[in-house]
Amino acid sequence: MAGGIISASGAVVLRGPDDEREVLVVHRPAYDDWSLPKGKVGTDEYLAVTAAREVAEETGYRVRLLRNLPPTSYQVAGRPKTVHWWLAEPAADEPGPLEGESDAAEWWPVQRAIARLTYPDDAATIVAALRQPDAAPLLVVRHAKAMNRKQWQGRDADRRLTERGRRQAKALVALFEAFGVTELASSSSTRCMRTLIPYAEHAGLEVRSIPALSEEAAEADPNGVVQAMAHLRSAMQDASGAMVICGHRPVLPAMFDFLGVAPVRTLKPAEVVVVHPGEQGQQRQTHHIPPVL
Repeated sequence: MAGGIISASGAVVLRGPDDEREVLVVHRPAYDDWSLPKGKVGTDEYLAVTAAREVAEETGYRVRLLRNLPPTSYQVAGRPKTVHWWLAEPAADEPGPLEGESDAAEWWPVQRAIARLTYPDDAATIVAALRQPDAAPLLVVRHAKAMNRKQWQGRDADRRLTERGRRQAKALVALFEAFGVTELASSSSTRCMRTLIPYAEHAGLEVRSIPALSEEAAEADPNGVVQAMAHLRSAMQDASGAMVICGHRPVLPAMFDFLGVAPVRTLKPAEVVVVHPGEQGQQRQTHHIPPVL
């Protein structure tokens, strides 16, 4: 919309041990500046997907997002612009070709970047990133839009996704890829499994079907949810990347309670809550990602 806020997204990509940390920076010939990779959000695109896409285009590196960082805001030609930032790590050692506005991408020691990047906001964002744990997150998603119960004939567990729900499930593929998801778990109900299957097929993964997380099983045996989540917690610790768990609106509160997360408002279909481990002795942190469709 003319005169509206310009939305962009980017990432602080870090590599190396704590005392040798490097950050990925880019040079843009159009502005003759050195900055963090970022770019405008596409139509019906998750902010996280924009960040991963822009990093790949401007630096050649595929990345895994780890957590969100504070946004920055400023004026561009009289219009407000907000950049949403993420902490990320490289998903591959070697970069591909540059396809964005940049003509060079380099790894700089973080102290050099803080001192020499063109924009002070970028330096502040790097400092914020350095203060965050770099553990892979857990993504909890409510299943995509399903058919109305009153219009469905048959077992409720077999209820399918609507056309909108199928579009939402496909849109989640890019989001899960941006976080480098390597493990998938779900209630055994069709609407939950079908929410994750598009990504499973894309990434060559299997979805763990968990009957205890279904609405029917959780109502009959609430303790079964706790047992299932305890089993999945072990899988989370062994996972090489992020994990996604798909559940139902009535069961999600028990799942979040097990995770030690503060009460979460009712999620919309296909809404995602990114759960991050907290510092020692602190509660886990969460970030909501609403559906784009």
